[in-house]
Formats: sequence, structure tokens, C-alpha cells
Amino acid sequence: MYSLISAVTAGFLALGPATPVPTQPSAPLPVWLKLSADSGHSGEKVSIQAACEDESGPLTTKALRVTKPLARNAEGHQPWALFGEASVADVRPGMYSVSFRCAGKLVATHFLVQVKQKPVQVKVVPKGAPQTGDGST
Repeated sequence: MYSLISAVTAGFLALGPATPVPTQPSAPLPVWLKLSADSGHSGEKVSIQAACEDESGPLTTKALRVTKPLARNAEGHQPWALFGEASVADVRPGMYSVSFRCAGKLVATHFLVQVKQKPVQVKVVPKGAPQTGDGST
């Protein structure tokens, strides 16, 4: 029994110290900015999601009024994720840039503000029979 333990111990000692396994540096996570809609009318709500594991800046755009600034999850879930909310601003219809900075680099997407929808007008319907004359012409 002692000879078996001695042989195993001698074998491990002969191998020398353990060589650390080389590790590859982890690739940085992708950085992106997503809106829940690509377009909308004034007043409509838009949810915002972004990915940035570094320091980030505020959302910048003329198309959206930020109602809840980009922020990380309070419980620490997905520490690279940012969430926010906005509503479509009352601006001239057209394509607008929406952006924020991640580690000093600009991350952008686009948002189309659509033409305001005109309210549907109901014409006044005359009461009684139509007044078309007595037919004696």
C-alpha cells in the first residue's frame, strides 16, 4: 500500500509544478441602441433598450421626449443593459437621429416622426327628407 502511494506521489512530483492554462481575453460585448418602434406620431410611447458595458451618456434626439432616462437594472441584472422610455415629440415630420455615447463612442439609430393624423370629421346629416325641390322644373 505504501509503495503504491509512494509511486503516485513520486509521479506527481516528477511532473513539476502545474502550468497555468492560457486564457483568451474576453471579447467586448456588442454595443447597440434599439427602439420599440421605427416610427410614430406625436405623443406615442417608445421603449428604449441599449447595450453598453462601459460608462454611457444620455439619449440625444429631437424626435423623442425622454420620460425615463437610460438606466441600468436596479437589481444588477444584465449589468451591460440600459432601459428607458420616451414619447414622440411634437416636431416636424421627418427622419431624426437618436443616439447616446458608450465609452465616448457615438451609438446611433434613426426614428421617423410621421405626419399628425387629422381627426375624422363627421358631416352634419340633414334631418328629415332631403330638400331637393318639388320636381316641377
